[in-house]
Amino acid sequence: MNLRNLDGYALVTETRRVKLPKGRAVLRFEGVAGGIIPVSAVIDGLPGGTVEKNRDARLLSPAALVDGTLGNRVTLRRTDRATGTSREEPATIVSGPVGGVVLRTANGVEALGCSGLPESLRYARVPAGLAAKPVLSVTTDSPSSRTVTVRLSYLASGFDWSASYVGTLAGDRLNLFAWTTLANSNAEGFADAEVQVVAGRLNRERIAPIEAAATRLQLRCYPLGTTTSDLRERRFKPAAPFATIEASGEDIVVTGMRLQAPAPMPAPPAPPAPPAPENLGDLKLYRLPGRTTVAAQGQKQVALLRQDSVRYARLYRRRIPVGQPLDAAAVDIVLRVKNEKADGLGIALPAGTTALYAPRGETALLVGTGTMTDRAEGETLLIAAGRSRQVLVSQTRLDDRSARLSVTNARNVAVDVELPLGWPNSGARGDGLTTIDGIPTWRTTLPPGATATLDYRF
Repeated sequence: MNLRNLDGYALVTETRRVKLPKGRAVLRFEGVAGGIIPVSAVIDGLPGGTVEKNRDARLLSPAALVDGTLGNRVTLRRTDRATGTSREEPATIVSGPVGGVVLRTANGVEALGCSGLPESLRYARVPAGLAAKPVLSVTTDSPSSRTVTVRLSYLASGFDWSASYVGTLAGDRLNLFAWTTLANSNAEGFADAEVQVVAGRLNRERIAPIEAAATRLQLRCYPLGTTTSDLRERRFKPAAPFATIEASGEDIVVTGMRLQAPAPMPAPPAPPAPPAPENLGDLKLYRLPGRTTVAAQGQKQVALLRQDSVRYARLYRRRIPVGQPLDAAAVDIVLRVKNEKADGLGIALPAGTTALYAPRGETALLVGTGTMTDRAEGETLLIAAGRSRQVLVSQTRLDDRSARLSVTNARNVAVDVELPLGWPNSGARGDGLTTIDGIPTWRTTLPPGATATLDYRF
């Protein structure tokens, strides 16, 4: 997932213990996610309720410090490069931060960073309204002074998750494991969080996040003479080429030794099976086992589910464009799995990527990768397992409204072939076609070395 373009969001819930004074007060929640949607915030536990909510977008930065201190006194520190001694003097910020920072000192008006000496500003205090982290402030009116537990819940953009399935063949069975990748593009992280992910299609309206008001700090020297304008120009003799060095009799010797690779570490044991998914209306909720840290501007993988000994059927499959010529085209190999308890599965599976491995000696080799849509219990899922040139399909046009399909099996075992014709409502019809997921499909079993044909109209 691209952290700069995450399309999901999160419902963040946290609890804090706060001491409230009697009467009206402002409660500041620092460290909320930068992508918070303020109108979605709900605060429970305030005895006086919520009078007002504000999302403060002014974050602490060098530019914000200059902007918030315009016209006020600061301390200018300069360090002599030769002696290392520092000298401080009072100054007043006249303008900035855009276009440079201009100061008024005892020597007059000058630009910061243009004296040729290392310079820095010291501030007596942080300007009002600036915070190092995003802040949600809440105004409340408490009937008495008390300490309460407050729960804050809000929606925030800049989050997303995806599922990644890893299947390992075990004879005529499949061991299926799934990771969930959690992504957070916000500058705030959440340590030891109880994480739940929701799979399904939600009705959403996009809301633009509030951008942090943090201008870049710019330092510019004005063309009144610079610290390098009076330096004498010096010319340097270019280095001798490599051939000259070699001719001079100098030897360049490179020594080294081969590093012995450490013995491979044994594979870690498989993590425990996560909890089963729960119903959330028509959606599915998955609770990740234990607590996990959702790091700032990062992503991580956490175990989502594990099902061993799942029954599958091996198919040779290719989607056929209706009426278009094909000449000995290869077909895809897929594993058809019924999402039913009788076949070892029977749980809701969120959409994601798939990777299939086959054991080879003491290791496992990648067989194929693909994608998968949301699959509810009772539906059928297809797992990509590579491509075959041993099973080939051809198609020729018979006339303007009919075509002939032929499929050949060059393997020494029988194969099951499935050829969907176009997309739903493609209009293909003929004896031997059946409808699967709304698509006319030809299904046949070919003995070793056999060829089968099908004529259809469209």
